[in-house]
Amino acid sequence: MEYWRPALIVLSLVFTTSEALYPKSRVTVADAITGDVITAHCYSKDDDLGTHQLAYLQSFSWTFRYSLIGSTEFFCTISTQYGSGNYMVYGNYIMLNRCGLDCLWQVQAGGPCLQQTRGGLWCQPWQKQT
Repeated sequence: MEYWRPALIVLSLVFTTSEALYPKSRVTVADAITGDVITAHCYSKDDDLGTHQLAYLQSFSWTFRYSLIGSTEFFCTISTQYGSGNYMVYGNYIMLNRCGLDCLWQVQAGGPCLQQTRGGLWCQPWQKQT
């Protein structure tokens, strides 16, 4: 049993180090449209996070570890009474500079808006007006 001890120590260090080196990112999609229920279907190439109906001030969040090798990307197809579209809500190289590890998307009447760490909101217009 003693021969397992070094392996357990190494595994423990790997997991502790990976937590510090690769912290979790979080993406939140929130309904900021008074009186409107929005639909958000969010996904990556590996994970389908499902379709969520969000009433005013409700939100949906998920966490993940971004990939240092390759690219971590999440998309959401968002539909409201004002418009709809498919948007990249997280991409390693784009969002890390805009929102860091905590990306909040506020869905507004004019389109989804990212709360940036510097510079306020970054809003995208609806791709399809209704």
